Amino acid sequence: MTRRFRTPRRRWFLSIVLSFVSVASVFMGTAGTAQAAPARRARPCTPTMFVVAGWTNGGRDGLMDPAHAPEGVNLVEIPYPNSATDINLYADVDAGVANLRTALYNFYVTYGCDLGTKVYIVGFSLGALVAGTVLETEPPGRNMQGVLFSDGRRQPGESNWGGDPGGLIGHLPVPGPGGAGFRPLDGFKYPTLTLCNGPRSAGGADLICFGGTNLDSYWTSHPFYSFDVATELRIHGEGPYPFNLRNRVIP
Repeated sequence: MTRRFRTPRRRWFLSIVLSFVSVASVFMGTAGTAQAAPARRARPCTPTMFVVAGWTNGGRDGLMDPAHAPEGVNLVEIPYPNSATDINLYADVDAGVANLRTALYNFYVTYGCDLGTKVYIVGFSLGALVAGTVLETEPPGRNMQGVLFSDGRRQPGESNWGGDPGGLIGHLPVPGPGGAGFRPLDGFKYPTLTLCNGPRSAGGADLICFGGTNLDSYWTSHPFYSFDVATELRIHGEGPYPFNLRNRVIP
């Protein structure tokens, strides 16, 4: 079941909203020298889903709907420049990657959540380029799951569709926002489900993630995703996956 996202109000985001405060304590030793307090021990935290919406906040309403999220997760939106006036998509993706990495640093280091805490990283369209870059480069050893809707660098193979052409950026003669070419097979450091509307979807194939060389599908098929992360994970499963990738064309 799919639905079209509503275009939200355009607004600038200038800073990450996930921040925490730590207080250091100093103790005096018997010799009168100052000794730093022991490092904070990592602790289990509430499962958290970091959400990166698309250009002009496309998909935000669905992705930030608690009814669409895995049960019991905290939803954290990652802001980055994505309004209609932001036309340097390369710089926008870089800013989003930096903000998402800062949020993860705060989660694990500043706030002290242990590495076993379940974390979902979810992105749509331009936000999928942000989320996918972090899923490719984040250090291993964490309990992390990725979900990408309409990734422009989606791999052309290892999917349920014979002759899958992959994403638009993979067909460009020059690097696009988020990098050059298709994401390499086994490129993700964490299990990642990547979803794309195929030729039988409402409005036809989403050319952003299915072999396009133009943006003709942007207002026809590209907006039509359920953005129901919990349901998609129930249908397609969470990782581990072969090659850390589950590449699905829908329907």
